[in-house]
Amino acid sequence: MQDFISKHQLTFANIKDNDGLIFAQFEVPYQPAWVFIRQDGTSETNVGAMDEVTLTAMLNKLGGS
Repeated sequence: MQDFISKHQLTFANIKDNDGLIFAQFEVPYQPAWVFIRQDGTSETNVGAMDEVTLTAMLNKLGGS
């Protein structure tokens, strides 16, 4: 995982979930996956790769920018 993060110069938070508890909590069936947590504590999980345009649209939908 760290090689992938380094190769793509990812700067956002990444979680290592060896025991699968986080995947279970957010209903992540496979990788890659994105979990967006709103300020009110609710979340939305999206699976699959996401390009910059799609990520920006998702953040706008959820109230960020």
